[in-house]
Amino acid sequence: MTTIRFELPPFDIDGDGSTEALAFGFDKNLSVEHTVRTGWLTEGGGSTTIDLLSDIAAELNLNEDFSGKRKGLYTDLGGGVAVVQVDAEITTGDNTNQWGTGNGGTWDAAGGTVLEKMAVLNEALIRAEIDSRPGDGNYPEGHLASLHVGEYSSGGRFDPIDVVPEEPKIVHDTERESSTATVSINFASAASLEAPWDGQKQSKS
Repeated sequence: MTTIRFELPPFDIDGDGSTEALAFGFDKNLSVEHTVRTGWLTEGGGSTTIDLLSDIAAELNLNEDFSGKRKGLYTDLGGGVAVVQVDAEITTGDNTNQWGTGNGGTWDAAGGTVLEKMAVLNEALIRAEIDSRPGDGNYPEGHLASLHVGEYSSGGRFDPIDVVPEEPKIVHDTERESSTATVSINFASAASLEAPWDGQKQSKS
C-alpha cells in the first residue's frame, strides 16, 4: 500500500511551552503528480535578440550566421521549483496512519470522525508558519515541512522532500458521502535559509 506522510515542522502549536510534531498520513484513493515549474533566466523572447544580432552582422558584412529565426533563447541556471500535487481521501474511523500528534490529545484525530480530521489538519495548516526560515525559539528544527512520497522517503532512493504547502483544500460533500472528505495540496519543494543564515552569523562574530 502506498502511503504519503506529511510532517509539519515541530513547533509549539498549543502554547503549552513544548514543541509538538504533527504528521498526517494519506493512503486512500491517492493521486500523486510530480511537476517541475521551469524558471528560465531568459525565455522565448531571446529570438528577437538573435534576429537583431543577425541583422547587425549582415550590415557590417560580418561572416556570422546566428541561425536564430523563430527560435527561443533559454538560460537554465537551476531556476523554477519541483511540485508534488497530492489528492487523497480521509474517512471516519480509520486509524491506520498518524493524524496529528499521535498522543491521543486535542491535536490527535487518528480514528476520529472525518470532521475531526478535517479540523485538526485545517487548524494545523492555519497555525503553522511553514517557510524557508531557519530554526528559532518556537521552531527549533526550522520552518520547513517534510513530505515522504514514494522513493522520496527514509527507506527510498532519495531523501524526503523539504516542502511548503500551497493552497491546501479540504472538501466535505455531505450530500454524496457523509463519512468521507477529499484533500488536495500542492507541495512545493523549498530550500532552507539555515546555511546562509549561519554563515552570516559567523561572519559577524
